[in-house]
Amino acid sequence: MSDLFVGLDLGTSAIKVGLFDMAGRLWSLGRQEYPLYSPHPGWAEQEPEAWWDAACAALHEVTATSGADPGRIVAVGLSGQAPSQVLVAADGATLGRAILWSDQRAGAEAAWLGERITPQQAQAWTGSAFISGVTQPPARLLWLMKHRPDDWERCAAVLQPKDLIALRLTGCMATDRNSSYGLFNPTTGRYHGDYLALLEVEPEKMPPVVAPSEAGGEVTLEAAAASGLRVGTPVFSGTIDAWCDIIGCGGVAPGCAVDVAGTSEVVALVTDRPAEGDGVHSAWLADDLYWVGGPMQTGGAALAWLARGFYGGGVGFEELEADASSVPPGASGLLFLPYLEGERAPLWDASARGAFVGLTGRHTRAHCARAVYEGVAFAVHDILARSEAAAGIRPAALRVSGGGSRSAFWNQVKADVIGRPVQQMAVSDAACLGAALIASVGVGAFDRLTAAAEAMANPVVLFEPRMSHTTKYDDLFATWRELYLALRPTFLRLKGKEDQ
Repeated sequence: MSDLFVGLDLGTSAIKVGLFDMAGRLWSLGRQEYPLYSPHPGWAEQEPEAWWDAACAALHEVTATSGADPGRIVAVGLSGQAPSQVLVAADGATLGRAILWSDQRAGAEAAWLGERITPQQAQAWTGSAFISGVTQPPARLLWLMKHRPDDWERCAAVLQPKDLIALRLTGCMATDRNSSYGLFNPTTGRYHGDYLALLEVEPEKMPPVVAPSEAGGEVTLEAAAASGLRVGTPVFSGTIDAWCDIIGCGGVAPGCAVDVAGTSEVVALVTDRPAEGDGVHSAWLADDLYWVGGPMQTGGAALAWLARGFYGGGVGFEELEADASSVPPGASGLLFLPYLEGERAPLWDASARGAFVGLTGRHTRAHCARAVYEGVAFAVHDILARSEAAAGIRPAALRVSGGGSRSAFWNQVKADVIGRPVQQMAVSDAACLGAALIASVGVGAFDRLTAAAEAMANPVVLFEPRMSHTTKYDDLFATWRELYLALRPTFLRLKGKEDQ
């Protein structure tokens, strides 16, 4: 009888819970959705208690559908969207809605930080030179202090979404060293007093920081009754969903490249040392490994937008793909910028906007559909190329995970665009698997993540690039890359006019 591991991934649209054995086989997957609220342009919020309700429902779903005895589950690992902010009172109650990673509201606060903190200071205080972006935690904390002072006064800790699940399961407040980026310095192992003083953030509101594979506590009697887990099951802090996706794709060796194709997309190149580049940044991954790359603001969300705006909603991706595949590569000269909600890597520009460029009277809805798929693929290629230049590494292939990786059409487009094979993983919900891998190491089933990944993370389908298409895409990519700089003055003039 082999051990079983739970990987819980708290995403933007749903929570997913996977049950895995030591060979990486997925026994069962539970999924529960919850709403996202946008009361003002650029805002993104969720109700934290809806996450806990969804987590319990998904955990019960997994045990019921798998038929596994909860006593066989030896550990739980956590993964979650970030950076998001959840205010929690001393008694564990949540205070108001959480601010999500995609939220753009803290522009004024980000500008204030940029004027007062130099990259050198930021590096010394947090281990990262880039902390003043509109989606970064420091700007969000300043916004909360100013606009929700009552909630801030009652707040005992600022947690990430998956940390709230850990709190509900174990009664312990903590976060991990990746999820605390922009606030905690992983090099020194502490929050810097001068930095928090400048922000006017009380140090006691910053949660303790643990390693991803460090147990944050055990399932309590109350949590067991709600979740169906066994009392005393160890719960491991895990880390950010993108990190777990990289690990769940087996990205634990230098030179491995990963594309996490979710609501947004994250492109990562694993290295054995930090590597900073043009619009791409480096972060510690695990053990002695790092990754360079970055998150896009919009990935699969562009397809959801396409379905709503061009197809009236209520259609499956099969119809989008049927249209997109009916026109030739390059969409007859139509290009698409996927900056529907601004852009993070590699532009880091909240004012960036989406655009179709090259429209003519002969273009149809099918051409627009193809251009959207290709536009996101070009953005993936852009981050990967910059990451390769920063690290001095050219990966042989690109591993893909996330909901978008289930699309053979899109995988083939990406292979053609980057000119290298794309490997589809056996488990598309790689963040769940990555969290389970972390838990398996934490509980001692494997001695290192490399051993766990070798046993549990398996690619299953290979998409080879069609070089005639790649040659065409290379030419289009050069043009596509010029569009942002050409349109940036227009984007700046349009900024803030969406709600007028």
